Amino acid sequence: MVIKSEFWSGLEEMAGLYSSEKEELKKEIILLNIFEKMKGYILTSVNNAYKKTGVYGLEIPKEDFESRFMQYLWEAVESFQSDGSTFKNIVARRFDFAEKHTWRQYKTKGDENDKNGVSYESARLISLDRRIDGGTKSVKILADISLGDVYSAEDEYFEQIEVTSIISEFKKVNERYANVIQFILLGYKGVDLAIATGEADSNNQKFRKLVQRSKESFAKYMTNRAS
Repeated sequence: MVIKSEFWSGLEEMAGLYSSEKEELKKEIILLNIFEKMKGYILTSVNNAYKKTGVYGLEIPKEDFESRFMQYLWEAVESFQSDGSTFKNIVARRFDFAEKHTWRQYKTKGDENDKNGVSYESARLISLDRRIDGGTKSVKILADISLGDVYSAEDEYFEQIEVTSIISEFKKVNERYANVIQFILLGYKGVDLAIATGEADSNNQKFRKLVQRSKESFAKYMTNRAS
């Protein structure tokens, strides 16, 4: 546990240096060092994401996951603020998006035989008739499973278009709520979220109500947008 703590604290320090550095050459060197230090973490994330595709009888190339993780790691470094959320939280959130967006590359419009009208035919490996119920009384085959079961409805919305586009549109509805949602998507929470949004200096009841209203408004916006 101590090793992991030192790993992330070291990375956070490097991300802080990157954020404050003005010289481009020095920034590039810091960025390369961050990527070098995170090689093992990236590899583990890639392997885990790749193994998950096999559970659903699919195969998405590891290279696709790797390139997406690398891109989102760069974005995590770029968005890091030393007085905001921890670098670890930002990376975790970004990598979560990276995996979902990689799946989206293979997402195509299905027909009436596909669950929710969604197909991943270009990545399909084995028959959808394969049983995955472990021989239990409730017969379940692979065709019964889709990413809709794995990810929440909110995550599916984020797979349809880029997050930045959604937030930009939502700002026209309510700029204050959009600001809160934007920082949530960057991995901020609790007191870090309160400070980053400029709404409060603590995670007090008033701010928590604002967060709840922001989420409810955003959920309603996304529902209306999808209809």
